[in-house]
Amino acid sequence: MKNSKRYPAVFLIAASVIIAISGCDKKEAKTDAESSTTLSGTVSGGGLTWSVPAAWTIGAEKPMRLATYIIKPAEGDTDSAECAVFYFGPEHGGEVDLNLQRWAGQFEQPDGRNSMDKAEIEAESRDDLKITTIDLTGTYLVSGAMMQVTGKKDNYRLLGAIVEGPQGLVFFKMTGPQKTTESAEAGFKALLKSIKPGLT
Repeated sequence: MKNSKRYPAVFLIAASVIIAISGCDKKEAKTDAESSTTLSGTVSGGGLTWSVPAAWTIGAEKPMRLATYIIKPAEGDTDSAECAVFYFGPEHGGEVDLNLQRWAGQFEQPDGRNSMDKAEIEAESRDDLKITTIDLTGTYLVSGAMMQVTGKKDNYRLLGAIVEGPQGLVFFKMTGPQKTTESAEAGFKALLKSIKPGLT
């Protein structure tokens, strides 16, 4: 006859509580991960359609922008991140490489080197679209009227994409503190994957 172990009731209750808490933690972590990439609604402009992460909020309308999205600060950051979508019309907006250089020029590096040398740039073709992305960190040069530098933001990051669409270039540019842009990176990539040629 096998010996059976008998555990005190207090031990069994404690074990049940630990398992329940562990399950809640996993569920909450999954919910947070899903909310960062869950897309909501479809937006169109410049001959493209795309979907936006549900956790992002729509910012105020601004000149030359199809849309502005605000990403709330991650824990430890005080600034929000911003994802701006620009479209200047058919055959406008300049060349892709020059725009990448202009974006990189808005950042300084601690060692003084050219930000283009640090930038991670990739290009892909999908759904008859060519998409060029840039990923860069450094000190962000905040500009005001007439592109005058009005301030500097340390430990900032740029996640950008230039889409060569059927009606010209469409620019997706996210800038913000590194922690916040890191938390929004999955959502930004999900947005890019959702881009398709479509009606404006």
